[in-house]
Amino acid sequence: MDAGPKTLVELKARYEDLGKARALMAGGDHVGTYKQVDTYFSTGERRLKVRTIDGQKEGQLVYYERPDTGGVKESRVLLALLPDAGAVLEILRRVLPVLTEVRKTREVWRYRGVQVHLDTVRGLGRFVEFEKVLKDESEREEGGRDLEALRAYLQIPPEDLMASSYSDLVETQRP
Repeated sequence: MDAGPKTLVELKARYEDLGKARALMAGGDHVGTYKQVDTYFSTGERRLKVRTIDGQKEGQLVYYERPDTGGVKESRVLLALLPDAGAVLEILRRVLPVLTEVRKTREVWRYRGVQVHLDTVRGLGRFVEFEKVLKDESEREEGGRDLEALRAYLQIPPEDLMASSYSDLVETQRP
């Protein structure tokens, strides 16, 4: 995702068979596979994280607002590219309490205008996430339909849809 403010629709679900998802994405573009660490900071109801990627000095600072509801939901995201993610992470660790860290391997695909993430999250399992950036508000309904069509294509049952962030799930698993 490019830097700057964005509005997008997204959907996240548990999805244990990532091999099946890869096969279904065969008509899409595989962007890459990345080992990521998302460090979330305690900011109340809102979410702020620094994303670092193994082997890269650069990273991302991500602020987002999103309802904790299952299915397709709208998110407002503000993303800044960080030339030195480690330094920014160290500064923020000194200023804000760390809420949690989420470690994952993420395969990024582009399929029919949707960015698809196949995630293996340490301690949580496997997931699929769809994101479609909206150019303007008029695309919200069409974007939602695109994600629902992709959900049907991957045969994701309603009970596997997720309402919360990985960070919330990691937090609930702490003793």
